Amino acid sequence: MNRRSQHRLLLLAFFAIVAVLLSAAPSALATGEIVGPPGHPRIAVDLQDTGKTIALPMGVELVVTLPLKTYNDNYWYIYRNSGVPLKLIAGPNEMRGRNYKPWTRQTAEIFYFRKESPGTTHLVLEQSYWSKPMILKVVDGPPLPPPPPPPPPAATAPTERVVIRGVHFDFNKSDIRPGDAAVLDEDVAKLKATPNVSVNVNGYCDAIGSEEYNLRLSDRRADAVVNYLVRAGIPSSQLIPHGYGKTNFVATNDTDEGRAQNRRVELVPNE
Repeated sequence: MNRRSQHRLLLLAFFAIVAVLLSAAPSALATGEIVGPPGHPRIAVDLQDTGKTIALPMGVELVVTLPLKTYNDNYWYIYRNSGVPLKLIAGPNEMRGRNYKPWTRQTAEIFYFRKESPGTTHLVLEQSYWSKPMILKVVDGPPLPPPPPPPPPAATAPTERVVIRGVHFDFNKSDIRPGDAAVLDEDVAKLKATPNVSVNVNGYCDAIGSEEYNLRLSDRRADAVVNYLVRAGIPSSQLIPHGYGKTNFVATNDTDEGRAQNRRVELVPNE
């Protein structure tokens, strides 16, 4: 076998390999792969040959790259869109500079589209010097899955209003009665379980007597509860005593029972 025959066989083998590769290429329907950040999805198409079909979901950007092969093949534009409108977001018509020249070094034209309504569009790209259209058929793609719901807000434990309604006082007294010590001991356990919560210790009186006198008496009642809790191990910095005098009644002042309910101390978390 002479050298010319060997060269011919090599050429035949090369063309056979190319034919196999072309036969294994994907079909004309190129659905594309959605890429880009979640808020800006897009499909990229490299338009080497005319007659391709792309499936474009609503809301997805279509990026069409048109390779330039020769020096006089440099400038393409949108000739027409047939069918459903396909909006040109950006492209050579909009992006070329003031001193644009077709023969400058450029390897591709890139067009950015977005489909504004469902349906089929025939996108025709035309060369600026002679009729040499590149036609891309754009059909509806599967709808995008809905975005995941935002994460639920972090649950916060409701602030419990700790009220010591069982701690009452005798008329004109600020001493804690022996029977109320058990109630305070229960509240000591609650306060130790919430060491980061400061608590208002609010003292109140009934309606008998002057406002000034009852204000001082309510202060002494709040201080008496604070002193008891501190002796039980609650830090004094966690307790804020207030005396409110004859205000914020929880019962009537027309009966002994009602006035007894109003002579009280409440513990309320400081919100």
